[in-house]
Amino acid sequence: MGDSMELNSSIHKIGAIILHDGKLLVLRKYTADDRSECIIPGGRVEGDETHEQTLERELTEELGVQMVEAKYFGSFDDIAVFERVPIHMDVYTVSIDGAPASKSEIKECVWIGRDYHTQGVQLGSVLERYVVPRLIAEGAIA
Repeated sequence: MGDSMELNSSIHKIGAIILHDGKLLVLRKYTADDRSECIIPGGRVEGDETHEQTLERELTEELGVQMVEAKYFGSFDDIAVFERVPIHMDVYTVSIDGAPASKSEIKECVWIGRDYHTQGVQLGSVLERYVVPRLIAEGAIA
């Protein structure tokens, strides 16, 4: 019983970095309180899925695309922007087949560059503090 309490008090998600022409794909989800922060595609592991299987399922559900390849990018810990509880995120750089389109709980797909602030885009905590700064430093986002 203690385990379920722990599961409810923290989140483990698998995230996908999808890059195209120096831009990063971020998503705005439908939320009850109409939050504006953007996150990367991905989600929670279901059952005994591997990280790759989670990404394959989530990318199909959320964007209608197929994952071609996933390369480990890093693991990050922060406070989840929506749930306001600790989050651990394993992030992969992913190549896809197909054109991403909003599906399921996804309200909007947005391609951002290093100037995302001037686009009026707000990012979730892990993206804002860790993922995007590293992508910019590595020259992956123009």
